[in-house]
Amino acid sequence: MKTWISYLAATAFGLAATLLFGESALFSQIMYTITALFVQLGGFVLIPLVFIGFASGIASLRKDSKGGVFARTTILWSILTTLLLTLAAGVVFRFFPALFPASSSAGSDPRSLSIITPQSLSQIFSATLPVNPFYSLVNAESFLFPIIIISLIFGYFLKPNLEVIRPAYVTMNSLSETMMRLAKAYSCVGFFFIFFASSYWFTHMQYEGTLFVAGRFLLMLLAATFGVLLILLPLLFGIVSRFRLNPYKVIYRMLAPAIAALFSGSIFFSSPMTISLSRHNLGVQKRVGTTAVPLYTIIGRGGSAMIATLSVLSLLYAAAGQMPSDKVLLIVALSSAMFSYLSPLYLGWEVFFITTITLQFLNLDLHGAELSVIGLMPLLNGLGILLDSYIAAFGAAYTTQRMGVKIDSSYRDTI
Repeated sequence: MKTWISYLAATAFGLAATLLFGESALFSQIMYTITALFVQLGGFVLIPLVFIGFASGIASLRKDSKGGVFARTTILWSILTTLLLTLAAGVVFRFFPALFPASSSAGSDPRSLSIITPQSLSQIFSATLPVNPFYSLVNAESFLFPIIIISLIFGYFLKPNLEVIRPAYVTMNSLSETMMRLAKAYSCVGFFFIFFASSYWFTHMQYEGTLFVAGRFLLMLLAATFGVLLILLPLLFGIVSRFRLNPYKVIYRMLAPAIAALFSGSIFFSSPMTISLSRHNLGVQKRVGTTAVPLYTIIGRGGSAMIATLSVLSLLYAAAGQMPSDKVLLIVALSSAMFSYLSPLYLGWEVFFITTITLQFLNLDLHGAELSVIGLMPLLNGLGILLDSYIAAFGAAYTTQRMGVKIDSSYRDTI
């Protein structure tokens, strides 16, 4: 059975469970608790996978003198997708405006914002480069960047150009393959996790009355998401890859990580699946998948930036009672794109962080109306992470193709 089919089946069972038991507070609490545990399990797989795989991948890229191509393609794809998706959000809002559903029960408890306490530059730098590098490995539940920095430095000096270093390189490569097998096993049993995650997602949506309170806003979000996913990203991928790869095959073959991203709203939960299935379904080289995908969790957050742009514009529309000008649309889009590069500091709250920091940057006081975003976080962050997971998958495939490596098009995604 294809992985994505098992994930869809688990989603259907999750919806059925919500319809039967969704009004029970105990059911909701159980689903939330188990979902949170599974998200942490994703970090258990992802963190050692990133540390070992990233270092091994960087060493391999240096060995074959492919580091320059990797860096150029990764940075190019990140900038293009982030800018184009936020600008696309402005265009969608211009022709299909919607008021943000501020009447939602969201944000009634300001204590839920404790996780999003602003950090100073000194705190950010100390978290990025701690005195003890092993501290990053055991305290990376909310920020991957320090691990990537340490792995980058370690991998740079792991280049097997000396006989004395070669055994270490072989060992890291073997450990990387071991972690890839663990990630594959994690993907194969992911349908079990999806059942609980989707049950909580549907229960939360039912509790907030999202379909009734946010009808037009929801339609705008879905129109923007599907427009980007089915038109903009495939077109952009076709252009940069010179139409040598079919973008719709990428979309189809990476459905499973997208489903995981939507219902978990966590890049920790979905990234191990993206890394594993990009190798098995897209033929992406291991050294590319284990380096590009983690990097896109930092610099490839165009999807979260797009959803945040739509949220900010909808909040402004609701507060002012009139359509924002084209200049405001452009400024909000560019601001969201800029702050998306800081959003990985607040994993699980990316859309809310970009929304609030953009409003603060533009000196817009909505008198707490932005807190209503919290109630729709499963929907907003889920859609943002879904697009982010596809950005990472497209980026990894593009980098592999530009490195001159023939991508094996065989589809081996089975359980």
